[in-house]
Amino acid sequence: MMYPRLKLAKNLLTDDGVIFISIDDNEQSNLEKICDEIFGEENFICKFTWQSKSGGAHDEQFIVKEMEYILLFAKNKNQVSLSKKQL
Repeated sequence: MMYPRLKLAKNLLTDDGVIFISIDDNEQSNLEKICDEIFGEENFICKFTWQSKSGGAHDEQFIVKEMEYILLFAKNKNQVSLSKKQL
């Protein structure tokens, strides 16, 4: 279900465009593989992690999942100019 949407998203990006994709840890490895295929491994910029929960709430029996991921890919990494201030 993600593949056709990401393929379309790539086509909608300008040559210097980037895409931020948020996902939890259940599917993040599959998403990385799909994005590598669609955008090309060479257009991977970085993977952010962010703490989506805090405190003692438990989603699982023994482990609390508090982190989610944001993948950043470019349509053409050579044409992208990002600074720390922009991120």
